[in-house]
Amino acid sequence: MADLCFVSGIGGSVFMDELLDVVADAVRRSGGRVRTAAGRFPEPRADTVYVIVPHEYFIVTPEHLQPSPEQLARTIGFCVEHPGTLSFERTARFVPRLACGVDINLDSTAELRRQGNRVEHFQLGYTPLWDRWGGDPDSPREVDVTYLGTEERRRSKLIGSYWRDLDGVRSRLFVPPHEMMGPPRVDFLPGSAKHEHLANSRTLLNLHRGTTVALEWVRVLEAMCNGCVALTEPSADLEPAVPGEHLVVARPEALGAAAAALVAQPSRERDLRLAGYDFVRTKLDLPGSARMLMELADGLVTGSSELVETPLTRLAVGSRSAAESLSVDTPSWDVRFAPGPQGPSGESDAAACAMAVDRIRYARRAATRRWIPGAPVFPDAARGPVDVLLVRRPGEPDPIELATDLLNGTVLPRRLLVGEDGALTSSAARPYDVLEHEFALGRGFTRNALLERSDAPWLLVLDAGLRASPYLVERLLEPGTDVAHCLVGDPVEGLVAALPAEARRLRRLPYLGCGYLVHRSVVDTVGGWTEEPLFDELEDHVFWRDVVDGGHRSTLVQQVLLRRTRPDPPPRPVDLDPHRVWAAIQAR
Repeated sequence: MADLCFVSGIGGSVFMDELLDVVADAVRRSGGRVRTAAGRFPEPRADTVYVIVPHEYFIVTPEHLQPSPEQLARTIGFCVEHPGTLSFERTARFVPRLACGVDINLDSTAELRRQGNRVEHFQLGYTPLWDRWGGDPDSPREVDVTYLGTEERRRSKLIGSYWRDLDGVRSRLFVPPHEMMGPPRVDFLPGSAKHEHLANSRTLLNLHRGTTVALEWVRVLEAMCNGCVALTEPSADLEPAVPGEHLVVARPEALGAAAAALVAQPSRERDLRLAGYDFVRTKLDLPGSARMLMELADGLVTGSSELVETPLTRLAVGSRSAAESLSVDTPSWDVRFAPGPQGPSGESDAAACAMAVDRIRYARRAATRRWIPGAPVFPDAARGPVDVLLVRRPGEPDPIELATDLLNGTVLPRRLLVGEDGALTSSAARPYDVLEHEFALGRGFTRNALLERSDAPWLLVLDAGLRASPYLVERLLEPGTDVAHCLVGDPVEGLVAALPAEARRLRRLPYLGCGYLVHRSVVDTVGGWTEEPLFDELEDHVFWRDVVDGGHRSTLVQQVLLRRTRPDPPPRPVDLDPHRVWAAIQAR
């Protein structure tokens, strides 16, 4: 019997390690011999056969740790990626250099075979390593709708479009960057934490990545093993799962509405939960796949399998450090910011930048300012300990609709304070106090002026052009941390501000903006918002850097509670001399 050695890449995705653990456990339960390793292949015994995930192993493993041609001739590739993705292209490049492969997807199995590779289909199924539920149909679940999938524009646009559908349910939307993920984060749950979350969730939204139309079987099976009902867009390889019996299939645009409707039908949800659990336990033959893998390995040991000739060329394309693994797909909050390896890219016009700075400084000396009292609404209603600081700048929409959203919310703010920073103020009566500036003096400058009029312990910081869920204030107050922000829907990117505040990412990209609830003490500690004219329209980026550098606790509320328009601001210093502005921010 072959000695199956499962080897993972050091610094690779924990998801791949988890999958190899499941397969190794299935082989062990089927009577096979199993050991595991990371990084360099252990020295082979006469009966050793290695198993790796090729698209990842050869990327993260340094060249000097790469296996020898003789070891590759005893290696089985465990393939997991669908055609139509970059990861599948890597798989297709590496598999011909291995003895053979197995693949968990029917579409990629067929495509790898079409390319001339020896690949067998490996059917995943039930494993006790995933089950944190145990089959109790009436176990309590605190999350109505969850989503687990890396950031990608198509997915993000669909999730952002569900924001009204999911307003009234308890959702947690995990949208981590497409990077090598390891330890738990607020937007990424590995291993047991993920399975416990699924056992605590009623439904799971599943969306395809890129151009693929195949079902994300691993994610769906993990959900079914924990009684979480999967709702997916149409998929090309649903069999043997039956739509309407084991899971729900709906048009991608309607998945949010379908999830909200299912949550309102607990008996129907219960039937699907039980049927899905029975399906993975009785209809999918993971032990049979484990035995097939053992037979492949035995054939390589005895020489009864036809081996693929292994080229002598090395396979590595270079390992990646943690800093280099930052996702290139993370959208900037600032629509004009063009990130490069060292910050923004683009031509500089130092003279124009200096003139823009001088114009702001002159406007602050010459502009007139006045407060216009608002018409009070709901004077007897209970209110939360929150003041809203809302700034409107030239080119941004009238803030009255956003104010109406907030005044129709589940928690009313104490006061709405609006700064019209060089924008035209309507003469109509407004349900908020207005600070009117004749010229644009800067968002940070205007916020600090609004702050002087505020006396609430919490501040909700917004810009014009946003629309808010009625649950915005309520959900942001719940964590009780220093700063709380939420996912923001964007008409082009789908989602922005969907990642937690991280120093390493903030050094590279202004990916967080307004739409946050902050305790007054934090604002006082960091000295309010920067009024430096050179940082015009980067005030929130500077604020977030101060929050992280000051060690203040921040929380990402994983629900789309805000939508925004695409602002088109006038040229700013960062547009005119990006290298100077970015260097100045880095030097703070």
